[in-house]
Amino acid sequence: MKRKNYIFNQIGCKQLMRGWISCILIGSAFLCYGQGGFQASVNKGFSARMSLVADIWKTKIISQKYTVTMGPDLTASFGLTENIALYGSYQYLFPSSLSPSEIGFLLFTEKVRHQNFAFGLKYIGGSTSSQMRYLVEAGGFIGHTSVDVYQELFNNYVAIDLKGPGFHGGAGIEYFISPFLSCDFTAGFNVGKYRSSEFLGISYKESLKWNRIQAMIGIHYHFAGR
Repeated sequence: MKRKNYIFNQIGCKQLMRGWISCILIGSAFLCYGQGGFQASVNKGFSARMSLVADIWKTKIISQKYTVTMGPDLTASFGLTENIALYGSYQYLFPSSLSPSEIGFLLFTEKVRHQNFAFGLKYIGGSTSSQMRYLVEAGGFIGHTSVDVYQELFNNYVAIDLKGPGFHGGAGIEYFISPFLSCDFTAGFNVGKYRSSEFLGISYKESLKWNRIQAMIGIHYHFAGR
């Protein structure tokens, strides 16, 4: 009788051990699948962002105070990896009024319009399992500004076009609603010089320092997230 009980106990222990091993293997498989399959964010590959930008701008001679204006920003990015990406953007800022400022004999500034181009490299922190990612970026900035000037002598308006390169730096956050769609908020500082101007069809060399602070909020579509 004792021998039979011993045999049954041995068989029971073996079956129990096999059951535990099976559970562990199945659980490990599900865990590995979950770790490999779960992805909350994607920054690798092509992406496109459309944003609303608020711009605070000032330059020598043309404006005595900072001018605030708004407009759309369109940005295309290519993620070389999940953390490193190249980007390029175009901005169109709607016309805004300037504080009256005399820039020459009987010449007064009135309104200003901007079209800007930015390009460079950005670093995206965090892992693909996180919905919240942060970024820092740095690169070049090309400012194209048109200023409406009132000529008191002739009682009419003319435009002065200013162009020049600068430096762009910024930082922000990305919140991923899904792996292919994120809401982005970025803030940046840009500084540079207008190197040329065009007035009444004649081009001039310039050396006018400018600086601007920008804040953007937008929707970012990540093609690789699909």
